[in-house]
Amino acid sequence: MSFVRQHKGAVVWSFALHVAVAAAVAIGLPWRIERPRVSVTATAPIIEGTIIDRAAIEREQAKRDEAARAERQRVQREERQRREAADQQRLTEQREQQRVADARARDEAARKEQERVAAEKADQQRRDAQARTEREAQARRDKEEADKRAAEQRRRQAAEAELAAQVALEAEQNAAREAGLQDQYIRMLESKIKQEWNRPLSAQPGLDCIVRVVQLPSGDVISATVATCNGDEAVRRSIERAVMDASPLPKPPHPSLFERNLNVNFRPEE
Repeated sequence: MSFVRQHKGAVVWSFALHVAVAAAVAIGLPWRIERPRVSVTATAPIIEGTIIDRAAIEREQAKRDEAARAERQRVQREERQRREAADQQRLTEQREQQRVADARARDEAARKEQERVAAEKADQQRRDAQARTEREAQARRDKEEADKRAAEQRRRQAAEAELAAQVALEAEQNAAREAGLQDQYIRMLESKIKQEWNRPLSAQPGLDCIVRVVQLPSGDVISATVATCNGDEAVRRSIERAVMDASPLPKPPHPSLFERNLNVNFRPEE
């Protein structure tokens, strides 16, 4: 705006100078006509003075034009510098915004990558734990099945061994019976018990009692209980005491005849 005002002022000033010069010339012409006697020598300074003033005006105008041009150039230069500074500032701001945006994008990408890696790791750990649990469960099932088969095998072997032992024992017992060893063993037991029996006054002739005896392989008696008997309570107790006093009982002639639980037929008159 200052440049425009200065330009307008210069134009007006130049126009006023031109009008003044023209007026001076116009006024000077009649003066030369009315006074024809004026010599060339006399009028020359007037014309010369007019020329000198115009040149000065033109020089002044040129100075003003130069000043106006310089001002315009200065204004244009400052305007260009302002635009360049504004462009540079805008570019700097854009670059900073882009840098911040890029940094945020990188941070967000890094965060998402970390979350993805963590999720994959957690999922892998979950799958590993599940697989480990399944393997352990399968191992337990396999062990239980193996234990069941082993137990069944042991039970079957034990049953077979027991059956074989029982068969062998029965065979030995049968052989011992056939050889009369069992009858001999029974007579040995009855004789030992009779030797220890103290006959009570209430005992009647013809006693016939069955005594259940539990013994050890050594012949030591664990218990003795009269199961059936035709005697009274005193007779029963006397027979049980006689069995306990007869401990240890005689060992059988053959080991196959040993029985832990015996049923001894006690007949003292025989």
